[in-house]
Amino acid sequence: MTDIACALEHAAPFRDDDECMKWRRYPSPPDRRGRIETFAEAYGLSTARSLVDEVIRAQYENMERVRRLAELGVPRPARWVARGFLDELQSRANWSEHHRHLLE
Repeated sequence: MTDIACALEHAAPFRDDDECMKWRRYPSPPDRRGRIETFAEAYGLSTARSLVDEVIRAQYENMERVRRLAELGVPRPARWVARGFLDELQSRANWSEHHRHLLE
């Protein structure tokens, strides 16, 4: 489920409309709910009901993993944290939680 959640975070995508159109080149805001349902169907899942929760859970787990690795001194995550990447990860998770209505 973690692999599905990580893929779905980018496929829906779980990002704000401005980022989707400017950086991901969507011509208009994506139909995230429709994309999530299509994704679930393509993976043979019986429902898309819990997928939003799974993506949000995976976002927080990823943030904690990056933080932990940086604290252990792993070079790449340590550089990411020094550059403020944890703030970006937190912002993504916050967006997902506050925009559930676009996703469910």
